[in-house]
Amino acid sequence: MMKGIGILIVEWIITGLIVYAGLSNKQILFINGPRTAVITLGIIGFAMCMIMPTIGKFISNAPMHPLTIVGYIFGVIPLVITVVQMFKWNIPIIYDSKTALFIVAGCIILKSIIGRFAPLIVK
Repeated sequence: MMKGIGILIVEWIITGLIVYAGLSNKQILFINGPRTAVITLGIIGFAMCMIMPTIGKFISNAPMHPLTIVGYIFGVIPLVITVVQMFKWNIPIIYDSKTALFIVAGCIILKSIIGRFAPLIVK
């Protein structure tokens, strides 16, 4: 039923490594804390969304399908959180970098699962 399980696993590993880097209290590459991890994860998440063929198929073939709409929601949430972290806006809940990191990671994981169901609605 789900296609691209290898890509799904790679997405989850990358997400997990970035979350680990953000929470480790060590400098790992250019990630030195939760805030830089959120920004990195947000940018990588948007890049993955643009290059993954399943998301584009959802939008072009079934723009009002419930899975597409849920995908929109789980795409907008990390976008807003990444911008909040980039500009250090004081918005409750998502201003806290650790909370923001978990929310962005969760959205990426959920959206990656949704993307694997494209063959069910896209012909």
